[in-house]
Amino acid sequence: MGKTISLVTGANGFIGSHLVQALLAHGHQVRCLVRRTSDLKWLSCLEIDIRYGSLDDTGSLLAACRDADYVFHLAGAVKARHKADFDRHNSDGALNIARAALEAAPGLRRFLFSSSQAAAGPAAALDAPVCENDECQPLSDYGKSKLLAEQRLRILSDKLPLTIIRPPSVYGPRDTEVFMYFQWIDRGLALLPGFKTRYAHLIYVADLVNGMVQAAESDAALGKTYFLAGDRAYSWQEISGIIARSMGKRPIKVHLPLFLAHFSAILAEAGAAVTNRPSTFDRQKVREMSQLYWAVSTKAAQRDFGFKSEYDLPRGVEETVKWYKDKKWL
Repeated sequence: MGKTISLVTGANGFIGSHLVQALLAHGHQVRCLVRRTSDLKWLSCLEIDIRYGSLDDTGSLLAACRDADYVFHLAGAVKARHKADFDRHNSDGALNIARAALEAAPGLRRFLFSSSQAAAGPAAALDAPVCENDECQPLSDYGKSKLLAEQRLRILSDKLPLTIIRPPSVYGPRDTEVFMYFQWIDRGLALLPGFKTRYAHLIYVADLVNGMVQAAESDAALGKTYFLAGDRAYSWQEISGIIARSMGKRPIKVHLPLFLAHFSAILAEAGAAVTNRPSTFDRQKVREMSQLYWAVSTKAAQRDFGFKSEYDLPRGVEETVKWYKDKKWL
């Protein structure tokens, strides 16, 4: 009997490359679907099967999915200029690879789709974290596209062995998004959104990918959706303080007024329009940033497949800062 075959889309990215390593550690034979233009620096030393293609190329999807036991679909767009672009990358792309898996992988055990906390929206209160059965209220085109992908995949769930994971913000070695916040603190500034205390769940990347593998291999997780997150929601004051202590810094705390963030987002959008390139910062991002409680419940994942975050924020940040310093990013 041959090795278990797992296909990972978005394998060259921050989360994808960590997932590939976790699957290899579990004894899986790993295929990676990447674009010809992808940077493969995080995969170059690993014993994996590289397949080139894209989510809108049916032939490459069928070839990549051929006889796979597991498909982990992580590829997608986190920034785009128009809603239609988000839908094309995140919703159409998910449906395309799901259909390819159904055709080319008759023994498919699980199709795991990496969605986002943004698909569900924020919580109403810190002591009322969002649960999987709550009504989804996404605030951004990105979140709406992920929710649409979930809905379209569920239509196939009578044939597709589906599990959906909704991570919050993910941090850890190789990350370039949350890393920008580390950079500001390294420069001596701890930027805090608005003047009210705001809370967010985060997850260390090793906890997330281990949870994904657990969910994919769990019979109890078949057909279900889960939040995977760290031990608790932290205030941005706590987050900035933990990062600062790990760096040995004493940054100045700067409360960024939301109206100023909104104005900055308008300028960023204008710049994106001129260059015809999507911006990572826009008015929708400010709307998400202005929410008080990005908090989720992980009770279902704990119950169904024993999920537990091994890294609380201080430990995860310490590991992340050490990696950034070793790589001369800080």
